[in-house]
Amino acid sequence: MKEYYLNSPGGRVEFRLPETWQVVKHALMKVEKATKSVPEMVREAIDYPIGVKPLSALVAGKKSVAVIVDDLTRPTPKKALVGVLLDKLREYGVGSDQVTIIVAVGTHRPLTDAEITATFGEAICRHVQIVNHDCHAADLVPVGILPKGGELRINRIAHHADLRIAIGSILPHPFAGFGAGPKLVLPGIAAFETIRRHHMSLMTAKGTSLGNLEANLWREEILEAARLARLDFIVNTVFDCDEDVKAVVAGDFREAHLAGIDMCRKEMGVPFDRTADVTIASSFPYVEGSQTLKPTVAAGMITNIGGTLILYASGVEGGRYPETLLQTFDAAFAAAPGGDTRQLVLDYMKESRCIAPEATMDFNSALNITLLAHMRYKTVLVSPDADEKQAARLGFDYAASLQEAIDRVAAKQSAPTVNILPSGGLVLPVLTDGLRFEW
Repeated sequence: MKEYYLNSPGGRVEFRLPETWQVVKHALMKVEKATKSVPEMVREAIDYPIGVKPLSALVAGKKSVAVIVDDLTRPTPKKALVGVLLDKLREYGVGSDQVTIIVAVGTHRPLTDAEITATFGEAICRHVQIVNHDCHAADLVPVGILPKGGELRINRIAHHADLRIAIGSILPHPFAGFGAGPKLVLPGIAAFETIRRHHMSLMTAKGTSLGNLEANLWREEILEAARLARLDFIVNTVFDCDEDVKAVVAGDFREAHLAGIDMCRKEMGVPFDRTADVTIASSFPYVEGSQTLKPTVAAGMITNIGGTLILYASGVEGGRYPETLLQTFDAAFAAAPGGDTRQLVLDYMKESRCIAPEATMDFNSALNITLLAHMRYKTVLVSPDADEKQAARLGFDYAASLQEAIDRVAAKQSAPTVNILPSGGLVLPVLTDGLRFEW
């Protein structure tokens, strides 16, 4: 048996494959670490922005600045980035009392006071006002109309600020192609109804897929949202496949974002010229319950229809999958016409409705992805934080270890082809030779 590994929050998890299994791709990504510190990279990026005037010119004469920052579902080193940005703003004549930090939670939960202090540090918290965006707030401001999202309403503080700066992390995204950039506006600081209409209308549209920018209507609409919201400047990080910062880009929300995307592709992109019978993937670095399901998108791109995904999810927060998540899957399976979960998702999307209307859009997105995946391939969940009953409620088979899952598949398939994703939440499959993925 040959030995391979997956990444997890606790380190590498090794496993063996039978000699008769043909590995098509073990998606190992070469890591070359940054030679500069994060603050150095931030200062350099701000000093040499892409596609816009220098920040010193942009803030000249401005009395208020809104700094829009992603939430805890992203690995952005917020304290380092915000600290350097505040230093630069003071250098250009903008005091801390003129700055408001808006945590762009979209439809996610707000950060607690303790989380805000831990995230930004006591020094920043003492001198700068920090608020959570509220997607249900009554004072959200209408700024225009989107083709699918309808009326775009955004955070009042961001709208009334003289300058808007967005801080986030450029990572592969299952729908927008890549995160950060304009996503800090939609969904980051938008109204719930705008987010719902946008997500539900475009989730399965052609071009909406992981790592794709070409004719991606999902992305095009968030770019329009950023324009309508008058997003002036971004400071975005690019990570290597160990989730360490490799580079920082700053400037225009289109041009600087594209420059960061090019870097992200080089760091995380892995070419695949064949799909496989079996894909073995880790959910790393995701540990939040619904987020651990996101790697099913990358896996789906490289797994044969009717094949098998072995999903390893370790370090799940709370030690188990949330009961609310499991109950939602219970209800979805019960409502699926003839057990066809794909048709259930398409029916709800056609009417721009959420299967779980009280949950976050992130939750609903993960739910939809998983329900669509159920009709493409079989999933075996391997997790020390779940059990057979939880897996069954998610529609998965369960194995106590990777080796048990592999042995179970081997009993039915003697010589399958295999793709391996050590970090399923970070890898970006680049499909070649005419391969194209659509839900």
